[in-house]
Amino acid sequence: MEHNLTQKEILHILCLMGEKILRCGGEANRAEDTVSRIGKAYGMDQVHVFAIASSIIITIEDEDEEILTQTKRITRVATDLDKLNKLNALSREICQNCLPYDEVMEKISEIDHGKVYPPVVKMLAYAIVGGSFSVFFGGGWQEGVVGFLVGAVIYFVIRLFDYLQAPPFFTNVGGAAATVIFIKLFTFLFTNLDVSSTTIGVLMNLVPGVLLTNCIRDFVATDYSAGTAKIMEAFLVAAAVALGVGVSILWR
Repeated sequence: MEHNLTQKEILHILCLMGEKILRCGGEANRAEDTVSRIGKAYGMDQVHVFAIASSIIITIEDEDEEILTQTKRITRVATDLDKLNKLNALSREICQNCLPYDEVMEKISEIDHGKVYPPVVKMLAYAIVGGSFSVFFGGGWQEGVVGFLVGAVIYFVIRLFDYLQAPPFFTNVGGAAATVIFIKLFTFLFTNLDVSSTTIGVLMNLVPGVLLTNCIRDFVATDYSAGTAKIMEAFLVAAAVALGVGVSILWR
């Protein structure tokens, strides 16, 4: 379809879409495929994309114009599958209709400022995960109650570290350490509390499930560089959680 976008505007759209997909927790292969399809839809002769979890590099070529390249650094990722789904829908709309530049920017802004779950719902999700997994791993009603309450507290601990803009590694260390400390405090109230099952249940909030899933999908798609980066990040999360739990050895 016909469009009146300049090459720089097309490159800006491609970089923005790729960046948003990666920031929402999308896999690198998804970002590369989306950017390539949009670039071809806008009439670019060649679209070269390289994406990993922390960066995306795009080069577009047009026989009538110059070759342009742009790089985006991805510093923080917050998994949001609802935004990711909306970005996928927008990419399909762009490919079908070659939307004008201003309209694309407006739609991306709408996605960025769209409705999100309020803090109380997120806190409840953390609490339910903590309580249900505490029972799943062999606990009883006491472990379920403590897991529920500590899970809710861990949400605020994670929010505090995010507010302080702490690196994700230290956020996971702090979350795991707080989990152990608060569960041990509850042993004064519930003397027969199974600390192990409760701790494991609450720590499930910190397990990088989406990250591991995307890692496997990247490997299946033969995107080994992105997959390796993600699996190393998953190992670092596991190390951070182990380090935080190690506080229980020091604090009695």
